[in-house]
Amino acid sequence: MALKIFKNHLRAHIRKIRNSLSILEQQKQSIKIAKIADNFIFFNRAEHIAIFLPFDGEINTYPLIYNLLLHKRKIFVPVVHSFTRKELLFVEFKNSSLLQRNKYNIFEPILNNNNYISINQLDIIIVPLVAFDQTGLRLGMGGGFYDILLRNWTMKKKYFPIGLAYDFQFVLKIPKEKWDVSLPVVLTPKKIWTF
Repeated sequence: MALKIFKNHLRAHIRKIRNSLSILEQQKQSIKIAKIADNFIFFNRAEHIAIFLPFDGEINTYPLIYNLLLHKRKIFVPVVHSFTRKELLFVEFKNSSLLQRNKYNIFEPILNNNNYISINQLDIIIVPLVAFDQTGLRLGMGGGFYDILLRNWTMKKKYFPIGLAYDFQFVLKIPKEKWDVSLPVVLTPKKIWTF
């Protein structure tokens, strides 16, 4: 119980800082991350990249998305599937994609029978986070959606997960629970963290 309270306090603290950033500052930081990613070798080798759409003060992923589209990468964004619990589907994102808000008020593309991809076909999954520590452990929003993807990654190693965060989202230590999986890489505007 104390662990849950600690994590909720940490989430609230980081989210407050994140949401206090001006739109201009968010944009500057997002452009820096897009530039760092442009030189990151994993992006140069990947064809199918999954990436989240920004929500609740997260890094604005649109500069990175449009940069990857310019480099002829196929981009897929998560959709919360209404028929499965805590499972994300990944739908192709194009400049012309129509977006709608899901039950969490997050934008996502409209799902149809032919615009999604199996997670095993993805090369990279860009993972959102609230905080990360010196071992690559991430603290998410608490829904468990990405915990499932990270567990699958440890078993199958089909796709490569990369966290995306502001520099201030780094904390020394996040208490680990049995379902937690560390990320191998986190990109911030100033640094590529490898674990």
